[in-house]
Amino acid sequence: MKNPYSTTQVRLGPMAVRVILVGMMALFAFMVYSSFSKPVRLRFELWAEHSNPVDVYYALPSTGYNARLHIMQQGVAQQWWSYDFDIPTYRAVSEFRLDPLRARGEFRLRSLRLSDHRHDVTWGPEALQQHLLGTHEAALLDSSPDGLTFASQGRDPYLRFRMPDAFQATPHWRALLRPGTWLALQVMAVWCLLEGIVLLLRRHAPTWHARIRRGLTYGAITPVLVSAAFTWHAAGSVHNGPVLGDGIQNLLIAYNLVKHRTFSHIGASDPPPTDFREPLPPMVTALHLHLFVPQAKDQPFGQLRAGTLTRQVKLSNLYWVFAGLMGAWLLTRRLTGSYFVAPLVASALAYALFYHAPPQLNTLYTELQTAALLTLTSWALLRGIQEKTWRSFAVAGVCLGSLALTKASFLPIGIVGLTMLLAVLMLSSRKLAISPRRTFGWISLTGLAAVLTVMPWIARNLVQFDSPRISDRGGLILHGRAVLNNMTDDEVIGLIYENSPSFYRKLVQGTKYSASPGNPEYMRGGRWQRLNRGESNFLESDREAILKGLPEQAISFHAWAGANYTILLNELKAQGNPYPEEVVDKRRRREAVEMLLERPWRHLYMSFPFFWHGFWGLHKTNVPFIDFDTQDLIVEILNLLGGLALIGGMAVGLLGRRPGLFAATILPFGLMAFYAFISHNIPRYMSPAHPAMMTMLVVTVAALLQRIRKRSPR
Repeated sequence: MKNPYSTTQVRLGPMAVRVILVGMMALFAFMVYSSFSKPVRLRFELWAEHSNPVDVYYALPSTGYNARLHIMQQGVAQQWWSYDFDIPTYRAVSEFRLDPLRARGEFRLRSLRLSDHRHDVTWGPEALQQHLLGTHEAALLDSSPDGLTFASQGRDPYLRFRMPDAFQATPHWRALLRPGTWLALQVMAVWCLLEGIVLLLRRHAPTWHARIRRGLTYGAITPVLVSAAFTWHAAGSVHNGPVLGDGIQNLLIAYNLVKHRTFSHIGASDPPPTDFREPLPPMVTALHLHLFVPQAKDQPFGQLRAGTLTRQVKLSNLYWVFAGLMGAWLLTRRLTGSYFVAPLVASALAYALFYHAPPQLNTLYTELQTAALLTLTSWALLRGIQEKTWRSFAVAGVCLGSLALTKASFLPIGIVGLTMLLAVLMLSSRKLAISPRRTFGWISLTGLAAVLTVMPWIARNLVQFDSPRISDRGGLILHGRAVLNNMTDDEVIGLIYENSPSFYRKLVQGTKYSASPGNPEYMRGGRWQRLNRGESNFLESDREAILKGLPEQAISFHAWAGANYTILLNELKAQGNPYPEEVVDKRRRREAVEMLLERPWRHLYMSFPFFWHGFWGLHKTNVPFIDFDTQDLIVEILNLLGGLALIGGMAVGLLGRRPGLFAATILPFGLMAFYAFISHNIPRYMSPAHPAMMTMLVVTVAALLQRIRKRSPR
């Protein structure tokens, strides 16, 4: 007679082997990670005379100090404040430096604490003096039990400290064995529990077992788990550094929505409504604050921008990280037919080079949201074409409308993109075995869904400002670009060089196409000074020109346009105009169109160097154990190959009448072309296309490998 428990007994052997193997893998991974990972937490108490960013730079033995090895938080003025910095690194930190001020003044340091997984030391005033390697533009005034007092003697004072030897040493394997074994036992217990659940489901609920297995292999379970894991990892990199740049306006809008229930970028006790920014990102941030940070409305705005609530505000970015990674996985899966390897590689590249990049994760700019919605829109269009479902095109329309509410530029990009997609669908309708009428219906439904999505906001602006548009910044950007068209041919060379990759700079080194060491060409008196809108020896002068409306004092193109904007704005305010920003934007748009029509060929010509100028913006992520020059070269090669894969995929989709491929690429390519055509196109503007570039790079490699396998003899 057959033993009724024989099946279970037969399965216990392989199950035990799997449990042991999983435990050994967990132990090995822990030992490797603990041997190479050397994160350090740095905490110190500081008193500073001025409120400005507090910076920590750290040096690695093989590279020394580097601008990329840098963390920043907003400082608090004239009170003792505790600062907490996490330094994530896979190489031992040999030195670190504190930059407490960016101006002349006084600062005091009371204590400093260093800790990692195995060590924890605290330095008081006496120990701080002992470990101090040196100072720069800082003179020690006094040493007392209450701390060390320094006087800043310039704009860049800092203190250098050596990391203790214990923090730099690699731990002995015996010290790691005990905690690693404990972790392995926990992992084995969890795995054993999962094995038991699977066994029970297989025997007593085979239908559910089949559904879960199918969901893991072909459904949404695996992408959800992987995207959630990446998002959880990203949460650990969100810090409480200050919100800067245009992100301040987005945060102020969210704050006004929560506190005053008014969409306005103006800080006031009773802010008037405005339409200066696209609505969706600040609305999502406001919803996040309402649900998870309810105390925000009772706090001053400074606590959200650069204070105790800043990190909680930035955590709203994680929704978009998860959505973007899901989109990258699903889009790659549809383009390659691979259910795991290719989507995992594409998601990992998108995460490392975009979604985990500090310029996206720790700001409130809108490129992060744009990238996520851009990928989801491309996926929905591709899914609609492959499955021939009306619902997918409706979803694509909602995503496209949401894109326009995130970046108003997607209103024209979407119109052109959908028109071109309709043409490709019409030309390939026989190959797809669908009628032209049906393809027209698909695109019409997509457009209708997009219009219905943006219509409430446009109606609000029409009623409020007598202007049927999404935001009112387009005129300023277009006017700035029209002004830049007037640069000299030599300045075009500087424009190409400014954001160029390292291999181009080495190629042109020593010629008129390159800058001298230290880039004096971009400083006051240099032949490319008018191109420099960033750090320079005339930055303060340019800022003053913008604030006071002094175009004759401005040096850069950016400052000259900003100073003239200030003049117009002040004139309208003096006249009592209730919406001066909107009026100036309309006037600037009209002037820009007139300037472009006067020299249309010059504008078209300038679009090519501006495309190059914004193309090289893939985030220079830190790769462990590789020097920075090699890291930069790897990222630049990925930037080049990803861009070529995206442009090539769009061209193949268009010329080869492959509507699915064209649908997946036309919107990100349209973003790149649009900003090269109508703006000054800094690299940030093109960055939402980076996840699509990495996706298309993986798709291209997968297609090449598949072709090689087909041709290779068996």
